[in-house]
Formats: sequence, structure tokens, C-alpha cells
Amino acid sequence: MRFTFKYPVYPTRSQEKTLLGWFDHLCELQNSARHDRLVAYETLGTFVSLSDQQTLLTQAREKYEDFREVPQDFQNHALRRNGKAFTTFYKRWKENAGKKGYPRYKKRVRSLTWSLRKYTKVVRPKTKDAEKQTVRVRQNPIRETAWKHDRLKVPTLGEVKIYMHRPLEGDPKEVTIVKKASGWYAHITCELPDTPKVEPTDAIAVDVGTTHYLTTSEGEKEDNPRYYRQAEGLLHKHNQTMARRKKGSNRWRKAVHASALHQERTVNKRKDFIGKLVYKLYHHKKNNVLVAEDLSVSNMVQNKHLSKSISDASWGIFFKWCASIAERDGLHFHQVDPKNTSQTCSACGKKSPKKLSLAIRTFDCSFCGTVLDRDHNAALNILLRAATALRGEPWVTTLCEARNTNEARDAGLQNAKQLLLFATSPSL
Repeated sequence: MRFTFKYPVYPTRSQEKTLLGWFDHLCELQNSARHDRLVAYETLGTFVSLSDQQTLLTQAREKYEDFREVPQDFQNHALRRNGKAFTTFYKRWKENAGKKGYPRYKKRVRSLTWSLRKYTKVVRPKTKDAEKQTVRVRQNPIRETAWKHDRLKVPTLGEVKIYMHRPLEGDPKEVTIVKKASGWYAHITCELPDTPKVEPTDAIAVDVGTTHYLTTSEGEKEDNPRYYRQAEGLLHKHNQTMARRKKGSNRWRKAVHASALHQERTVNKRKDFIGKLVYKLYHHKKNNVLVAEDLSVSNMVQNKHLSKSISDASWGIFFKWCASIAERDGLHFHQVDPKNTSQTCSACGKKSPKKLSLAIRTFDCSFCGTVLDRDHNAALNILLRAATALRGEPWVTTLCEARNTNEARDAGLQNAKQLLLFATSPSL
């Protein structure tokens, strides 16, 4: 399992100037690698591999001085990014996907990465009779000091101030320096041992939405903060200021920076909200199983009436962080098919004869008379569907079958904490 630690760094003016120069070089290198692949295919009909471009890079470093000024590890990672983009493009091309997504021309690069290699270290014994041992130890990118800021070792550049607000864990693999509107940051990726899964006992399901951010299977709702909607007015003012000024001037650059800083703060607010919400669902509520719908968010944002609200909610980040925290803490996260979860009664399992529009927020069953909030009813159906699948039973396509084969209703269970179907799951 890999975990990334993010720390602010504070380069000097000369170091910042060097880093920005490296960014420009890496941008040109990545665009040149993209152009070489395009020309080779159009003229010769051949595919250029990553190893071929790395060989050309070695030859260029021997011939040109500007290539030797940038560390080779940064250049290799830029070529790997380009190779990864083409690999995924070829995969979509072979699968005949709807949108191929040819790798784009890069206008700018705002990050650089280097790997932390291992070296041989001689361990001297404490006693005279013991023998010396040689071990492989990975490079430590941080030099600790007695002051507030430690030092980050950057190849060729030297040491840069870094604020270690939390200690590193695990084995560091690589370091990425990122330039944002608010400053410079270092992302240190570490390898951590896998956490064993806990025994699943308490489960909860969530149904995400735009009116409320989510509704749990216990009937609790979480308000949707709508951070982008709140920041939209001030963002429009920043864009107006930027449009009034001459493009390329110093005042125009200040307006661009103010707009970028405002948007970054909006993103940080949203991420902070999602992170606290995921932690609340798992740890504050004391649940070790979380179930959600397997939504295709990229297709849902094609709806011109809901695209802005769906993008503002960032359901994709929410699902990704649920899976990440579950993997880190040894918990469980599952996603189920969202088909008809809001159109079926959670009590009797019968589907509504008439399709309910999004404007109808209350589910009124015409068969058993159950009246529930629409999102609460969907969350219960999500939990029941996941319980049936995780018990080892065949996957069902309709909630009616899932409800009839479920033993929870016959046992008189009412909420997710009483639902012990997960404890008997052979797949967990």
C-alpha cells in the first residue's frame, strides 16, 4: 500500500528560479517526446517505445549542455508520464472506446519527480565478536534539524526548507515537487505494509445526491455545502479584473494569480469537507463497512442541467477516498449496481409502477403503503443489495429478488447496526 505525505516547502529566490527553468525544460522534453511518437507513426507506421526515447535522452545529454543541466531522473520521469499517457491511449484504442483521448500538447508543467534509490550500507556490530553486515537502505530525502524547518535534499539543487508537520511513515519511494498558486509543496510517496482487514460487523450505506450531499441507511442527512456555488460570484469578479488588464502585463499576472488562489481555496475547502465526512462515517459512527453506489460520474456530468452541481459535489473524490481510508485502516468499502435503487420499495421489494422523477422526494409504495424519504429508501436498498451479494449468494439484477432472499426482514432487524449478514460473508 502506498501513501503520500504532503508538506509545504520554501525555496529561496535563486532555487525557485532554477525550479521554474527546469519546469520549462521538462515541458519541452515531454512535448518533443509526444511529437516524435506522432511523426514515427505517421511517416513510418511504427510505435516508439519508452526505452527508445530514454536511449535518445542519453545521447542528447552527451551532446547538449542544456540537457546536462537538468538531473536525468527528472527527465526520465517526464518521459514515463508521456509513455503512460500513450499506453492508456493505445488501450482505449484497442478496446474501441467512445472517446480515445489522444495525449495533448502541454502548455506548462508544474511538477517534477525523482526516485529514491537504495544504496549499500555497512552495519557495524556493537560487540567485537560479531561480524559486519551489509544491508540495502533507501535514501532519506529529509535532513532533520533543531529548527522549525527541516531540509529536503533535491538533486543538483541542494537542500530546500520543508515544514514537517507530521512524521514520515514507511519506506519513501519517490518525491514530487509541485508548484501551486499558494506556494510550493513536496509530495513524498511511501510504501506501507498492508493493514489486515477487520471482521465486518457494523455496516452503513449512503446514497449521494445534490439536494443533500448524502443520506445514510439510518436516515441521517449531510448537507451539501456547494463550495463552488458560493465562490462563483467572487470568481467572476476576478475574471472581470483579469479581462480589463492588458494580457501579459504585471497587473494582469497579479489578477491571474488572485483568480488561481481563489479557486485553489475552493478546492481545499471541498477536500477538507470530504475527508472529514469519510472519517466521520467510518470512525465517529463506528462502522467498519461502508456501501455506496457504483456511479459513472463521467457520464452523469453530461447532463447540462446537473453538470455543475455534480462537479461541485465531487462524488468521484468521495468514493476514491472511501476506498483509500478503508485500505489504510483495514476497513471495508463496497459499491453496488445503482439500477432502480430509488424506484423500489425497501420494505416489500416491489418496483414502483410509475417512474419517479427527481422532483419527487418522497417514496410512497402503492403495494405495502410504506412512506419514506426517497434518498433514505435508496440507501436501505443499497445496503440490502450489498448484503445479499456479500453473503455469497448469486448476484441479482432486481431488488425484489434481493429483498425476498434476505433473512434480515424475517428476523425483525431494523437498522444497519443490527444487520449481521456481513459477518457470515465468505468473501470478506
